[in-house]
Amino acid sequence: MIPLDHPAGTATPHDLTLLPTLLLQAPAPPPPLTGRISLGTPVVRPLTGAQAAEGDGDWGAFLESEADRYDYLLLSLVCSFRPSADGAPFTDAGIGIRLEAPGLPADRQPIAWSLSPKRRAVPVAPSGSLTLSANLMLVDAGVEYTPGGGGQEKLFVVGMGERDSDPEWRFTATPDTPLVGDEALALIVRTPVGAPAHALVTVAATVRQRRLGLIPYCAELPPALRTVTLR
Repeated sequence: MIPLDHPAGTATPHDLTLLPTLLLQAPAPPPPLTGRISLGTPVVRPLTGAQAAEGDGDWGAFLESEADRYDYLLLSLVCSFRPSADGAPFTDAGIGIRLEAPGLPADRQPIAWSLSPKRRAVPVAPSGSLTLSANLMLVDAGVEYTPGGGGQEKLFVVGMGERDSDPEWRFTATPDTPLVGDEALALIVRTPVGAPAHALVTVAATVRQRRLGLIPYCAELPPALRTVTLR
């Protein structure tokens, strides 16, 4: 395995505007929210045999075996959740990635080869590094979830969608873990060699308001965040 510097920590953050979805029971829609979520500009870099040779890992051999069929890229970003001045907390949030290679058939679309974090019961500050296994699987440097005997532990974040084109991370606040702070997200993308591809990013969250209860929001993303060119 080899540690990788996490480039997303230095990416420019963008404050997102959260737009409420339609609530039939509400006399008037709640106003948009600002200053609650920011997203760093996603950073993309190819994973190469030269990088593998610089470290002490053995994933270079895996890249060589795949070189005539697939390219592998590291997509990383940081999302920041902030508390509200009026005390209205996030109850949950989701960040989705849609991977696409225009013009290619369904069986040639890019997929999420690996993602981090996968399952975690507590928030963890971005560590500034990632680790890759021999077959390019991300090994989370944070605290991973270990099921206990009772099976009642609540997960703070769940990553899902490995080997699919639409991975996502779902965050859930618990009484002991409010949804506040920075979260580093990383994705290894496998895409057909040389094929142009992009990633479409979506962000959603639910806020508990005192008067209206749970209000779902979708984020309005600027073009630089909404569509990420992979190659």
